[in-house]
This record gives sequence, C-alpha cells and structure tokens, in this order.
Amino acid sequence: MEIGTLPGPRRVQIQTQAGCNGRCVFCPNEAVLRSQLEHGRMTETLFHKIIDELAQTRPERIMMYLQNEPLNDKRMPDWVRHVAGRIPETTTLVTTNGTALTPEMSEALMDAGLKRIKVSLQSLDDETNRRIMGYGAEKVVQNILECARLIRKKRSRLDLRVSMIVHGNNREEVEHARRFWKKHGVRLVTSVLENRGGNIANAQELNAGEAMRPRTDCIRPFREMCILFNGQVVLCCVDWFRTVILGDLSKQSIREVWNGPVVKRIREGFEQGDASKLPEICRNCTESAAPGKHRRGWKRLLPKFMRPG
Repeated sequence: MEIGTLPGPRRVQIQTQAGCNGRCVFCPNEAVLRSQLEHGRMTETLFHKIIDELAQTRPERIMMYLQNEPLNDKRMPDWVRHVAGRIPETTTLVTTNGTALTPEMSEALMDAGLKRIKVSLQSLDDETNRRIMGYGAEKVVQNILECARLIRKKRSRLDLRVSMIVHGNNREEVEHARRFWKKHGVRLVTSVLENRGGNIANAQELNAGEAMRPRTDCIRPFREMCILFNGQVVLCCVDWFRTVILGDLSKQSIREVWNGPVVKRIREGFEQGDASKLPEICRNCTESAAPGKHRRGWKRLLPKFMRPG
C-alpha cells in the first residue's frame, strides 16, 4: 500500500462544542477566542453522520474533545452513549480540565459507557495551578477523587487518569504528584511541552531554557483525524488557527478527506524528509527534548497505522 493511501484514521478527535474556560499558559485558547474564527456547537445530524461513517472504518479510539473543554457541552453523555452503541469496540476518551467533572457528570459518563477519562491538572498546589491553567487545583482534585470513589462504588471499568505537561513551572512537582495519585489509585501520565505548531511563542521560556527540537518524526497525519464542530477537518490537534483544512465532513465522507490531496502531500513530506511538502505549521512545530519522555520513532510505528482496508 502506498504511503498516502490509508483506509481510515486509527484515532479521531471530535469537537462537539468550541471553547474552553481554562487559560493554560501552554495553550493558545485565549488568542483563538479573540480571533475572528467561527465558534459554535456540532449538530446532532452531523455528529450521527460522522459516527455512522466511522462505524465503517472502525477506529481504535474516538476522543470526544478537540481544542476545547468537552464537559462544557452537557450533551456529552448522550454523545458517548451513541458512540458506544454504534462502535462498541472503540475506546471512547474524554480529556477534560476537570472543572465540570461533577459527581453527577462522572456518573452520567460511566453509565453512558465511557471507557477512559483523562483530567489535565498541572499542579496540586492551588496557586501554582492557577498560574498555569487559570484556576485553582482544589476543586479539580476533589472532583477527581470523587470520580475515583464512584468508580469503586459502581465497580465501573472507566479508566481514570490525571495528566501533566511537564515544563519549568511544575517539573519539580512531578514525583510528588505521582505519589499522591498512586495513593488514591489514580494513574498519572506525563507528556513533554511543545510549542503547538509555533502557536506558543514563549515555549522555550516555559521549558525553563531547556532544549526544544523540531517535531520531524510526527505521526499525527498518519494516525489522527481532527474534526471541528462545523465538520471541517484540521491538519492536527495543534492547528488552533485552522491554517490547513483537509476537508469538510458536512460535504465529504471520512474516506474522501482522509485520503485527500492535501494530507497525502504532507504524509509524503514526512516519509521522504522533504520539508518543502510540509505546511508552515509543521515546519514551526517543536517539542521538549527532555530525555526519556518521547514516544518511539514514527517510522517504527507507521506499519501499525497502514492496516488493510
């Protein structure tokens, strides 16, 4: 199979509603909200069309969030239930900042069949988290602990995790946070800082002066489809300003967009090491070069994403 022809995305991110109440220092959310970009909510008709088509391509993971706070959309349990009914084998995932993860929402998501939830919390310290994310940690910590309690009470199989992006403002807290969450039976996952396609101008400063390196081994265009509330498909999860639109699912099919000419050229650029075929956002993308915190090289992973149709 040629490098640019893939049967369907292995992972899909869906933005059911634009916008976020957080103001994270490593996220361009505030600048996007000040821009002239359209914001809104996905219609039920469009959502069902997308899921019906994904039921044919059978992605491994459907992530019910994209550049937003997904739990601000109170329809989320209904969306999850629909996906679980149509594609029961897929892993449904919500990544949230936890501010709206009330006990009622936690229970509704469990009952709807959500398989994994990841809560982004950058510090256990109230003031430190406020500096990083725009709000204190205390309420979110309590929401996570209550969710963990409900999982035990209901004997739910929901996979609850806490996520930290490691950078200069919280690097010294990681091991303390790991011990805290382990004590409460919650897994902590960490990831490296990236400049999100050049959209975070002070990423080097946030990284406490440590090296950043070009993201030349990116697997996102081979693996993930990122769908905005209006059906437009952006290049990847860091294309906040919608600089590369791969297609429009309100007018096209999943397969048409996934193998369209724009994304094929980008895949060729990465596979051939030819930067001239890459858009500016890819050429500007960097991530922390912190040792021991990176995924495996994308060329070793690529065969996994090129499954037969």
